[in-house]
Amino acid sequence: MRVLALAIALLVAAASEALADPLPLPSIPPDVQNNPIVQSVLNALGNVLLQTTNGNTAHGKVTYFRHFDLQLETAPNVYRDVHLHQGTVINPRGTTLAPGMTVDVSGSAQSDHSLDADTITAH
Repeated sequence: MRVLALAIALLVAAASEALADPLPLPSIPPDVQNNPIVQSVLNALGNVLLQTTNGNTAHGKVTYFRHFDLQLETAPNVYRDVHLHQGTVINPRGTTLAPGMTVDVSGSAQSDHSLDADTITAH
Protein backbone atom coordinates (compact mmCIF):
# COMPACT_ATOMS: atom_id res chain seq x y z
CA MET A 1 0.00 0.00 0.00
CA ARG A 2 2.87 2.37 0.81
CA VAL A 3 4.44 1.69 -2.58
CA LEU A 4 1.21 2.55 -4.36
CA ALA A 5 0.80 5.72 -2.31
CA LEU A 6 4.39 6.72 -3.04
CA ALA A 7 3.98 6.10 -6.77
CA ILE A 8 0.81 8.20 -6.86
CA ALA A 9 2.48 10.99 -4.86
CA LEU A 10 5.43 11.08 -7.28
CA LEU A 11 3.16 11.17 -10.33
CA VAL A 12 1.04 13.95 -8.83
CA ALA A 13 4.18 15.92 -7.98
CA ALA A 14 5.51 15.52 -11.52
CA ALA A 15 2.19 16.58 -13.04
CA SER A 16 1.93 19.57 -10.74
CA GLU A 17 5.00 21.22 -12.27
CA ALA A 18 2.70 22.59 -14.94
CA LEU A 19 0.63 24.38 -12.31
CA ALA A 20 1.39 27.97 -11.28
CA ASP A 21 1.88 26.91 -7.64
CA PRO A 22 3.40 23.40 -7.81
CA LEU A 23 3.14 20.99 -4.92
CA PRO A 24 6.44 20.17 -3.21
CA LEU A 25 7.91 16.75 -3.88
CA PRO A 26 7.23 14.60 -0.81
CA SER A 27 10.21 13.38 1.16
CA ILE A 28 10.59 9.67 1.75
CA PRO A 29 11.59 8.40 5.19
CA PRO A 30 14.93 6.50 5.06
CA ASP A 31 13.42 3.24 6.37
CA VAL A 32 10.88 3.27 3.52
CA GLN A 33 13.34 4.50 0.89
CA ASN A 34 15.75 1.61 1.56
CA ASN A 35 13.05 -0.99 0.93
CA PRO A 36 13.96 -2.96 -2.26
CA ILE A 37 10.40 -2.76 -3.60
CA VAL A 38 10.31 1.01 -3.09
CA GLN A 39 13.71 1.29 -4.80
CA SER A 40 12.36 -0.63 -7.81
CA VAL A 41 9.38 1.72 -8.09
CA LEU A 42 11.57 4.82 -7.71
CA ASN A 43 13.99 3.55 -10.36
CA ALA A 44 11.16 2.79 -12.79
CA LEU A 45 9.51 6.18 -12.23
CA GLY A 46 12.84 7.96 -12.40
CA ASN A 47 13.66 6.36 -15.73
CA VAL A 48 10.34 7.51 -17.17
CA LEU A 49 10.37 10.99 -15.69
CA LEU A 50 14.00 11.71 -16.52
CA GLN A 51 14.00 10.07 -19.94
CA THR A 52 15.54 12.18 -22.65
CA THR A 53 15.01 11.57 -26.33
CA ASN A 54 17.47 14.09 -27.73
CA GLY A 55 20.88 13.11 -26.30
CA ASN A 56 23.79 11.57 -28.18
CA THR A 57 23.46 8.27 -26.35
CA ALA A 58 20.69 5.78 -25.65
CA HIS A 59 20.35 2.62 -23.57
CA GLY A 60 17.50 0.19 -23.91
CA LYS A 61 15.96 -2.99 -25.20
CA VAL A 62 15.75 -3.62 -28.94
CA THR A 63 12.11 -3.80 -30.02
CA TYR A 64 12.73 -3.74 -33.79
CA PHE A 65 15.74 -4.23 -36.05
CA ARG A 66 15.88 -4.48 -39.81
CA HIS A 67 18.75 -3.46 -42.10
CA PHE A 68 19.61 0.10 -41.02
CA ASP A 69 16.63 0.80 -38.74
CA LEU A 70 16.54 0.02 -35.03
CA GLN A 71 14.02 0.89 -32.34
CA LEU A 72 14.82 0.88 -28.63
CA GLU A 73 12.52 0.88 -25.63
CA THR A 74 14.52 3.20 -23.36
CA ALA A 75 11.95 3.19 -20.53
CA PRO A 76 8.51 1.61 -20.16
CA ASN A 77 6.51 2.76 -23.21
CA VAL A 78 9.25 5.23 -24.25
CA TYR A 79 10.85 4.46 -27.62
CA ARG A 80 13.68 5.91 -29.66
CA ASP A 81 14.45 5.37 -33.33
CA VAL A 82 18.07 4.66 -34.20
CA HIS A 83 19.53 4.77 -37.70
CA LEU A 84 22.59 2.71 -38.61
CA HIS A 85 24.93 3.56 -41.47
CA GLN A 86 27.63 1.68 -43.38
CA GLY A 87 30.26 2.53 -40.74
CA THR A 88 28.23 1.74 -37.60
CA VAL A 89 30.30 -0.49 -35.31
CA ILE A 90 28.42 -3.27 -33.46
CA ASN A 91 30.20 -4.76 -30.45
CA PRO A 92 31.00 -7.51 -29.69
CA ARG A 93 32.14 -7.98 -33.25
CA GLY A 94 29.92 -10.34 -35.22
CA THR A 95 26.84 -9.77 -33.04
CA THR A 96 23.52 -9.80 -34.86
CA LEU A 97 21.04 -7.47 -33.20
CA ALA A 98 17.65 -8.96 -32.34
CA PRO A 99 14.51 -7.92 -30.43
CA GLY A 100 14.93 -8.36 -26.69
CA MET A 101 18.66 -7.55 -26.60
CA THR A 102 19.85 -4.76 -24.32
CA VAL A 103 22.18 -2.29 -26.03
CA ASP A 104 24.03 0.98 -25.54
CA VAL A 105 24.12 3.31 -28.53
CA SER A 106 26.24 6.38 -29.14
CA GLY A 107 26.12 8.67 -32.12
CA SER A 108 24.56 11.94 -33.23
CA ALA A 109 21.14 13.14 -32.12
CA GLN A 110 18.86 14.32 -34.91
CA SER A 111 16.23 17.08 -34.89
CA ASP A 112 13.44 14.46 -35.01
CA HIS A 113 14.85 12.98 -31.74
CA SER A 114 16.19 9.91 -33.50
CA LEU A 115 19.83 8.90 -33.16
CA ASP A 116 22.33 8.24 -35.96
CA ALA A 117 24.40 5.41 -34.47
CA ASP A 118 28.17 5.31 -34.65
CA THR A 119 28.63 2.56 -32.03
CA ILE A 120 26.25 -0.08 -30.65
CA THR A 121 27.30 -2.32 -27.79
CA ALA A 122 25.17 -5.36 -27.03
CA HIS A 123 24.99 -6.76 -23.48
